Amino acid sequence: MRTEEINNLRERRLAAAETVAALQLHYARAGRGLAEVALAGARTLEPLRHYPARDVVDPARGTRFYYHAHTSRRYPAEEHGHFHLFVYPSGQPSGPDFFHLAGLSLDARGMPLRWFTTNRWVTGERWHSADALLDALPRFAIETRGRLAPLARWLTAMVQLYAPQIRALILRRDARIARKLSQTPGEALFEDRRLDVVSECRVSLPQTLAQIAG
Repeated sequence: MRTEEINNLRERRLAAAETVAALQLHYARAGRGLAEVALAGARTLEPLRHYPARDVVDPARGTRFYYHAHTSRRYPAEEHGHFHLFVYPSGQPSGPDFFHLAGLSLDARGMPLRWFTTNRWVTGERWHSADALLDALPRFAIETRGRLAPLARWLTAMVQLYAPQIRALILRRDARIARKLSQTPGEALFEDRRLDVVSECRVSLPQTLAQIAG
């Protein structure tokens, strides 16, 4: 990576860190955590239900997200729920041609726990190679109106802040899938219920913000 690209990445991550910190403070002052905000006004978190019910879609950028929860042996015990972030390569958020960029888990206080990638069956995506995901990663953004607008800005900034980690997860995802396909070729791997989370990494937002500030 060239010096100019490194400097641009640093500037983007610094701006993202400022946005994330400001929005965390905004909700904290209101006595709310991101996990509560993610429920979009619902009082309880029901397994597998999407929050909000119709997902948040940005038709201008071809992106989408929702929050939900379900059990898995791979999920941290302290996880409250997680976001799924999607990209539509055509730019039109409709139809079956979309891919899962990454997932982000939160604890009950709304603090990020980990980023992760998933197998195809988990979200019903159309499988795309790492090249497509890595191309979309620097440009990922989602905007909406109403009470979830700050949450959408927070998620956009979180992707920018953790872009290096997400990039590494995407590469690890494809490497692991390639190894498994060499052992068991065919489409069955992508529908294997024993393989849900393909790659993951734990994160500490306070530590990340401190590192960026330093």
